[in-house]
Amino acid sequence: MKTEVSERNVSALSSADSENRNSSLKDEDIRFIDLRVDFAFKRVFATPGNEELLKMLVDSILPELHVRTLTLGNQENLGDSEDGRKTVFDLKAVTGDGQTIVIEMQLARKSDFNDRLVYYSTFPIREQVRAGHRNYRLEPLYIIAIMDFSMDGDRTTEGVINSFCIRNDSDSSRLLTDNVHYVTVELPKFRKGVDSLESLSDRMIWLLRNMGSLKSVPEEFSGKGFEKLFDISNFVAMTYEEQMEYLAKFHAELDRRSELETAINDGRAEGRAEGLAEGEAKGEAKVRRETAAKLKAAGVAPDIISQCTGLSADVIETL
Repeated sequence: MKTEVSERNVSALSSADSENRNSSLKDEDIRFIDLRVDFAFKRVFATPGNEELLKMLVDSILPELHVRTLTLGNQENLGDSEDGRKTVFDLKAVTGDGQTIVIEMQLARKSDFNDRLVYYSTFPIREQVRAGHRNYRLEPLYIIAIMDFSMDGDRTTEGVINSFCIRNDSDSSRLLTDNVHYVTVELPKFRKGVDSLESLSDRMIWLLRNMGSLKSVPEEFSGKGFEKLFDISNFVAMTYEEQMEYLAKFHAELDRRSELETAINDGRAEGRAEGLAEGEAKGEAKVRRETAAKLKAAGVAPDIISQCTGLSADVIETL
């Protein structure tokens, strides 16, 4: 028999605009998990047995690859990151043609996120060499960032999906290499309504933005091959433990996003790059502790709190 989730308020992540971002739901009103939350994204696309859903996701972003098969890879990198911790990808897969695809879901804006994408690419590149290649000829690599924010500065375009390569500064038609690609999917730029969806790309991106706010399956998705995605995303069908883990990570993601946006705005107001970086770092450290304290008070297991916040068991015990 399924245990009922205790009632408490859960602020919904934005589905299309700032008004939705400020709305509030009760746990029993949640029908589907929000695919922008790390737990939900991995549950749907990075779980063995769901490779056909992953293929749909890749086809919706990079249809030109004509992917036939996908095999989930080891999500943990082979080397240590700069802060001494392992870098774990949200999702890594290899196609039947030997192409490596890394996908990161990023909810909160990061001032250095563009550089992070380049940093992430170094791990699968080194892995190819370590795998026994006798030369430095790379197999095609795609680093995909699904972002719930838009890129700033010179990289801004009108397109939802953008692809970047290493090109010649004076002649953009000439590539340094055609085997390393950085792809961004900027969700806020997608503004189509559910009745205007035409392609697989439209439908998948719309679901990435709106799944968490749905109360039922839209008629527009009937017979379009999304049945399993809706089944796996059904919050009510999850076990009590799964619901608790999702809600814990939901709160953690929402709090982190709010704090980081505040820190970034404060940094911009100061007009200094160091102010932005310092504010962002302080904001993230603060939200980790505050979120952990809230989850601990709500009775969430320490190991789940540690997963959500990155804090050690010793730190959590002191809160």
